[in-house]
Amino acid sequence: MLLISRLPAGKIMKIKKRFKAAIIGCGRIASDFDDDPKMVETFGIASHAGGYTDNENIELVAASDISKEKLDKFGKRWGVAGLYSDYTEMIAKEDIDILSICTWNSTHLEILNVASKSNVSAIWCEKPISDSLSNAKRMIKLSEAKNIKLAVNHNRRWDQFYRNIANFIHSGELGEIQQVSCYYTGGLANTCSHLFDVLRMFLGDAEGVTGWINDSKGKDDPNMDGYIKFKNGTAVTLQSVAANSFLIFEFDIYGTKGRLRIENNGFNVSYWKVKESIKYSGYRELVAESAPIKTPPKTMIKNAVQDIVECIQTSNEPACTGFDGYKALEMICAFQLSAREKNRFVSLPLENKNLMIKSK
Repeated sequence: MLLISRLPAGKIMKIKKRFKAAIIGCGRIASDFDDDPKMVETFGIASHAGGYTDNENIELVAASDISKEKLDKFGKRWGVAGLYSDYTEMIAKEDIDILSICTWNSTHLEILNVASKSNVSAIWCEKPISDSLSNAKRMIKLSEAKNIKLAVNHNRRWDQFYRNIANFIHSGELGEIQQVSCYYTGGLANTCSHLFDVLRMFLGDAEGVTGWINDSKGKDDPNMDGYIKFKNGTAVTLQSVAANSFLIFEFDIYGTKGRLRIENNGFNVSYWKVKESIKYSGYRELVAESAPIKTPPKTMIKNAVQDIVECIQTSNEPACTGFDGYKALEMICAFQLSAREKNRFVSLPLENKNLMIKSK
């Protein structure tokens, strides 16, 4: 397992130019999250627009949305004059270096295709990357052909807390990872896509999945439970909770040398180390200790923006690439396929690349 060695937005490199950014889709992750005082207190910066305006190397010059109300609100909030109801017009008229795609995943390929015919250098795309694996593959190929850096916003990739945990696991301090239990809410594609990406950070690629619907209230994106078998032999159980009950995004990781639990929606970590039992002779047990993992501030958006800027200037790839987005989408498709086919075990990689999903 490779260590996650390159730190996005670490030392700020000297940038040769100031980049122009634009956003398509002016909703929550694009802008509105930075109007939530609790999110601002927690994350500092919580939206694409906030990340761009915070970065001294970027000028936010334009935005597009089919809603005039959202567009006008965005323009006033961020002082942006270039407002367009038609994103194709925006891309044609504005000299854009970095483009955010914050729209429904079914529109992502079409938007990227238009952008690929311009001088755009980087695209920061919301998750899931697309609505099918075949369309996601087209996005990746288009980006590569046009030398566009494609970043997918599975934002834990830019969270130093999760990167520290990944490196701790990869270092062998927990021993051989035997089992992981995961807990989430908010839909398989919307929230669990983040969980799938984190699991790949920790464990590598999966061998296959079994899934079933737990809560079907979200018809287009239900909560699903299931089982994931990873190529390294780790067994993972996936368990969901109804979104109207409470928020949860947690991992309980068991290795041969210890146990690590990511809790409080990913803000805290508890740790137990395997030691000789003080209760039973000849046995070992888990003993609680202080977690040897730093919990730095949650600056994912800030880190992501700087990472993208640095990738444009170098040969580096973003911390979360189009391929990473593809692999998270593949697990979503596999779970949905398993549920449709009486919970059968679905092997990865998927042969059918045309399975369609829906997600905001």
